[in-house]
Amino acid sequence: MALLLGACGGEDGSARVKEPVVSVSPSLKPAFRWNQSDYAVRCKSGPVEVTVDAPSGWRVAVGGRKPRTGSFDLKQPLRADRSFEFKVTNSAGTTKKFHVRCLPDDFPAYRIERYRPGGPALTMVELGRYAAAFDRSGVPVWWFYASGDVNNAQFMGDGTFSYAPVNGFYSRDFMIHRLDGTHVRTVEAAGGLVPDVHDLIRLPNGNYMLGAHRNVKNVDTSSVGGPKSATLDTAQVQELTPSGKLVWKWNAWPRIGLAQTGRWWKTLLKNGPPFDVNHWNSVDRRGNRVLLSFRHLDAVMVINRRTGRIIWKLGGKHIPQSLSVRKDPRGNYPLGGQHDARFAPDGSITVLDNATGLKNHKPRALHYRINRSRGAATMLQQVTDPQVDVSVGFASANLFPNGNWLVGWGAIGQKGIISGFTPEGKLAYRLITPKNVSYRANPVKGGSPTIGQLRRAMDRMAARG
Repeated sequence: MALLLGACGGEDGSARVKEPVVSVSPSLKPAFRWNQSDYAVRCKSGPVEVTVDAPSGWRVAVGGRKPRTGSFDLKQPLRADRSFEFKVTNSAGTTKKFHVRCLPDDFPAYRIERYRPGGPALTMVELGRYAAAFDRSGVPVWWFYASGDVNNAQFMGDGTFSYAPVNGFYSRDFMIHRLDGTHVRTVEAAGGLVPDVHDLIRLPNGNYMLGAHRNVKNVDTSSVGGPKSATLDTAQVQELTPSGKLVWKWNAWPRIGLAQTGRWWKTLLKNGPPFDVNHWNSVDRRGNRVLLSFRHLDAVMVINRRTGRIIWKLGGKHIPQSLSVRKDPRGNYPLGGQHDARFAPDGSITVLDNATGLKNHKPRALHYRINRSRGAATMLQQVTDPQVDVSVGFASANLFPNGNWLVGWGAIGQKGIISGFTPEGKLAYRLITPKNVSYRANPVKGGSPTIGQLRRAMDRMAARG
């Protein structure tokens, strides 16, 4: 692929300055741009062919070799996970560096469709057994091959990343690794409970919050059409120190009654006990407020961390703490099997409404302002993707301070779609993974890690073989 390095003519019609041309085979992804520093290539663990035409005044150095001018060809040794760098220097002595890394042979297919500029610097997604970080141009700049299918991979902001390995259908813990793949710790639920790997967050104090499955036996479910003595699979939310010490917990049962499961009872009774009455799937915390999402309630709620009481509820069956819904075309039942409820910095909330099982409703990312004193939730914005008509599970919604959105649409079929939107809700791009669905798309919102840190981490992983 020919790489035209920054060619442009003057606005006064002056002649273009002849600039270097670099060709690489197999071809790079994406097509070269002067302001794009990182590229991927499927080298098949063999050398790539590099052809350079550097006019007088320009020098090009490939793979640590001496800078050269003129035309020359070379073969650059390369294999999976490894990279090489080429540097282009102009007559003024200004040098730009470009990085090319070889994808493993089994790295899944991906592509990006770009309509407008924008997007987070880095986004973590799951691709089968790979956790992969893509830059805003859709280039995988870092990846990690796990012992099982990767679930909910994310950077934790402290130089580590986490994921839950899935072997078969279930996973029982979260793995914490450094960026270079070195294992740091395993996070499990306390009290002998089975962890619920739908979500893991790291708090500013270094503690973790996660969910666990708490089975409650001999519950009379006859009021909802079930047996008089049944086992419930209920949610317990925990806060743990890095060493695994339990410092706080909250039990959904009996605070959340059987009737709140509503329309989902039809499915639960068909599947049989233990009845998954809550199906918790996300947690977020601001001070004493803990924001929780429950798929089988069609609702999100905030609880008081000190007292455990429910402060407000959005969606699902009405209870005294339920908020009225304003400016939402779907009225007072706005959510269907939703995921990824998060606090925005100003105290508003975002959530991904899968609209699972709701007729004639498309999945959407939502932003609500909460007015507790008035008992109201006002919809500020919703965004949808015309290619996404259904989402049966998974999914995520991230709203950035500049108003841009990153939305992972979850299980929409065999392929995954992650969409970026402008503040006006216009589609900016799609990252498409044709054969893999990512549970979430987890962007880097702060400054860590950087692409440079990930390059170095990849080099260390490659060196270990």
